[in-house]
Amino acid sequence: MEKKGNSALIGEKKGAIEKIAKDKAVIGIDLTEDFAQVCYWTPEQDEPVMMSAVSGEEKLCIPTALAKKYGEHIWTFGEEAFRTERENEGFLFTSLIEKAKEGALIEVETRDYDPVDLLALFIKKCLSMLALAAPMEKVAAIVITVEDPDTRMIQVLNQVVSILRIKPEKVFFQSHSESAYHYILQQSRDLWTRDVLILEIQGAQLKLLRFKRNPHTSPMVVLVDEKSYDGFGSGDYPEGSAAQELEYKKKDQTLLKHLVEQCNENYVSAVYLLGEGFSEDWCKESLKYMCTNRRVFQGNNLFSKGACYGAREKLIVSEVEEKHVFLGKDKLKSNLGMRVVREGEDSYMALLDAGKNWYEVSKECDLILDSEDTIQMQVTPVDGKKVRELQFYLEGCPIRPPRATRIHMEVRMLSENRLYVKVTDLGFGEFFPASGMEWVSEIDL
Repeated sequence: MEKKGNSALIGEKKGAIEKIAKDKAVIGIDLTEDFAQVCYWTPEQDEPVMMSAVSGEEKLCIPTALAKKYGEHIWTFGEEAFRTERENEGFLFTSLIEKAKEGALIEVETRDYDPVDLLALFIKKCLSMLALAAPMEKVAAIVITVEDPDTRMIQVLNQVVSILRIKPEKVFFQSHSESAYHYILQQSRDLWTRDVLILEIQGAQLKLLRFKRNPHTSPMVVLVDEKSYDGFGSGDYPEGSAAQELEYKKKDQTLLKHLVEQCNENYVSAVYLLGEGFSEDWCKESLKYMCTNRRVFQGNNLFSKGACYGAREKLIVSEVEEKHVFLGKDKLKSNLGMRVVREGEDSYMALLDAGKNWYEVSKECDLILDSEDTIQMQVTPVDGKKVRELQFYLEGCPIRPPRATRIHMEVRMLSENRLYVKVTDLGFGEFFPASGMEWVSEIDL
């Protein structure tokens, strides 16, 4: 098994990299409830550089925690926050993501703290580690990756960006699976000739990501299959005891069973093992099976580096990524558009593009209605399924002659499959004043 600390930069990346200004930097942040990792990349580097939480040591994981010192407005973070509590110097704040998503104020020393402010402070302190290597004035893009960027998580992260006063056009969010996709594509081509497996142990749960490419599409579609399995915790047994050995053997056999199911179905060319759960010497038979005709890597910085690679792609799309499109669960699976008349000719106007994260797509436009008070849109799935029509009826719309009603339309996604449409009546100049009427609808795609 190979320890995966560094990744090879494939040759076709170099041309794109040379087009990025040498003084620019991008940042990747992996944010979880337990820890955060921060890395950066500049055009002078072959790959992202991980930041250590402790100078001179390789401590890549920064515990997601803050502490406020008693009676003072002094805050510590990471390991230092736990030290502050251990030495009875202040209050400890953990579960920052969970509390930020819940939104309830936290009272400490007769003062209420907004948990989103606390999460923003934690991220600010993480970014401060880059003050010399990648100062914010030189940062062109930041990607924050989280396990599940659901609607509430995206709302929280947008609030954090606003609190930190970072230009929103510089900051992007992506799931762990998308970060893994970016990471995989930057590796040597022979590592992803077939499917790629990523195994991560979180507490007592094994999370499995399987990446598959469809070589018959252009660009090649990459899909991910996500599964979770329980029963992979570490019991409190004496080291080397018979009980511990029995637990290790049981876990090993369970993992082997899942691996056989995955690797017998299709070929797998590489396996990545993530999480502290794989640091123990328990998966001997599974490891032997994994390493047969496959490359196996172990490490903990795949998602953070993948976030950094994703940030780099925001500046300029590389040749390898131009040939692929990722359709994870957060991606829009259909193109949304409508037929319009432009300069007297019938044409198609794109509204939302498939292949993009649902929380990144939106469109606003002004339209002139012909003779109907119904707006029609087309949903075109990228998997080849039948194109279907969506109708949006403007009930109670003022009666006017044809082409005498101008509307403003806003479309965006509320989740990966729920569409939000808002239409506002703008009237038509002095002849037909705006009524101010609005129509809002949520539609399942």
